[in-house]
Amino acid sequence: MRDQLFGLVSPDGEAAGRRRRRPSLLSLDHRNRRRGRAPALELPQISDWPVGRTRRHLSEQGQPARRRPRRRNRKAAAVSGYAAIAIELARYNQWQNEKLYEIVAGLPPEEVTRNRGMFFGDILATLDHMLMVETHLLGYIETGAMPSAFDANRRIETEFAPLRAARQKMDAKFRARCEGAASAWFDETIIMPSGRALPRSFWWAQLFNHATHHRSQVTSELTHMGIDYGSTDMPYNPLTQFPAP
Repeated sequence: MRDQLFGLVSPDGEAAGRRRRRPSLLSLDHRNRRRGRAPALELPQISDWPVGRTRRHLSEQGQPARRRPRRRNRKAAAVSGYAAIAIELARYNQWQNEKLYEIVAGLPPEEVTRNRGMFFGDILATLDHMLMVETHLLGYIETGAMPSAFDANRRIETEFAPLRAARQKMDAKFRARCEGAASAWFDETIIMPSGRALPRSFWWAQLFNHATHHRSQVTSELTHMGIDYGSTDMPYNPLTQFPAP
């Protein structure tokens, strides 16, 4: 009684604070196996598992199945860094520009120069802006010298035919530069006037991203005109050779 009052013994006679823990099924199974009794824990048989899970996780003997090693694309593994991506983006850029210019060439001239409320007014001015910015960016990528003055509205060409010819030359230059450069060249840093250091790969990404941005503005206008521009997805690029050395 005295022990119960002081909390040393519980009413059922067991010492307080010394409650026996229930043994786990695994410990019971181990004990029963030592005593020759039936196991307390029945593991699932191979037939109890779903078919997909059986094939993935257990062998036919009920043992953990070995996973097959994934086959590596050795050709893709041999091409690393940004160089392969730059090459692919240059090819994609050429494909999309050729496709876009071919459609625009079939439009009435007044539709190409009509003010549509776009960032730069009309389709021709938008295409010209793309080429102008890329000319600046390519010079910056190759020399590291930021242009002294930049005017987003400056025009290179005011006629479609010479603009298309200049576009083709620039796209060919992009491909030649990316395909001929060593992988380490893309990792070299360019110091901005602010002191920020960024690799050449960063500016290549900016160049191609800028082109995609303004092409989408033109293709949006084509859609409003009832023209199906077609695919813009990289896997369907007929010029692709990815991965390329």
